[in-house]
Amino acid sequence: MPIKAVLFDFGDTLVDTPSDFDYETLLKQLHRSLVDNGVAVSYEDYQRAHVEIRDRIYAGNSVREVAFPERVSEALSRFGYSFEPRSKLMIDATEAFMEPWIRARTMERGVPSVLRKLGATYKLGLVSNFSWSSAVWKTLNRFNICEFFDAVVVSMDVGWRKPSPRIFRKALKEIRVLASEAVFVGDELDHDVEGAQRVGMRAVWLNKGSKERNNAIKPDYTIHRIKDLPAAFRRLESKDKRSLE
Repeated sequence: MPIKAVLFDFGDTLVDTPSDFDYETLLKQLHRSLVDNGVAVSYEDYQRAHVEIRDRIYAGNSVREVAFPERVSEALSRFGYSFEPRSKLMIDATEAFMEPWIRARTMERGVPSVLRKLGATYKLGLVSNFSWSSAVWKTLNRFNICEFFDAVVVSMDVGWRKPSPRIFRKALKEIRVLASEAVFVGDELDHDVEGAQRVGMRAVWLNKGSKERNNAIKPDYTIHRIKDLPAAFRRLESKDKRSLE
């Protein structure tokens, strides 16, 4: 089946996390926002509650997404506070957490040119596991790459994270292609490659060398740098043509 669309993972595929990035920087910004808005909980107590909730959400094989303000609200409920997740205080705390995350992201120099080149031939989409959609959009805007995407699907808005088929199907519906007409590109073998293949897409594994190979999962193609994508698609397209002969 001819390729009509390319869907990308977000974190560690299009944007990267610096090796020296400190998660506590985010939590301290969040806590400062809470204190500035009258919440009387020590940083140590909040950190403990926040991390316990985060670890519970990601424990096991659960693929349900919990929006970030809901996590903050639940953490504060342990100290007798009752805040609606959609309240201004919860949104402000969430944005305070995300701001240094957005600033710290890096991007390979060639990413925009690769997106521009692929976008001339295929529809492009983004599928991200992220608990706060605004941070994804702000990061895309920071690097001036919003214009390349026909669809942006974030787990917060769907309620399900990769590798759930629901988030992949949502993206395929928004970009208006069949699974057999789309290729997914990502750095995680289980979430990105296997998840996409299970709904009938082909998958390119971006192996930057930091992830262990799982021999039970077979990518349709493997690259090591994002700039190798155009060549990978030429080969996939060539393989399609040979299969029709």
